[in-house]
Amino acid sequence: MSKPTGAADGVDTAGRIRRLTQAALNADVTIGRVDGVAHEIGTSLDEFARVLGRFDALLDKFADGLDTFAGTVRSVDGVVGPLTAPEQDLDELLLRVGRIVETVDWLLTPATAVRHRLAGIRFF
Repeated sequence: MSKPTGAADGVDTAGRIRRLTQAALNADVTIGRVDGVAHEIGTSLDEFARVLGRFDALLDKFADGLDTFAGTVRSVDGVVGPLTAPEQDLDELLLRVGRIVETVDWLLTPATAVRHRLAGIRFF
């Protein structure tokens, strides 16, 4: 029996070269796809970093607003403190202030949680 063309010691050299060529082409396509996905992820991370920067700036402005609010509460406290109001009126005032503090705490909880969560993420 004659051996196939290019066969040496039972090895089909031409077939092997075809398989290796096809494997190299498949690997090249796969690498191209991975590069594309990596580029898209990089673009998404850049956009996320930009949005996060804007969000952080907004949180800073919000913190400034809270500082102003705290100053206002201190001013009100300074005015209310010396007044000699009946105990019931003071209790009602304290309940109102308590509701304000609870509302502010409720409003800040999601933003604070997101900020702490994002602070632990490393982008690069």
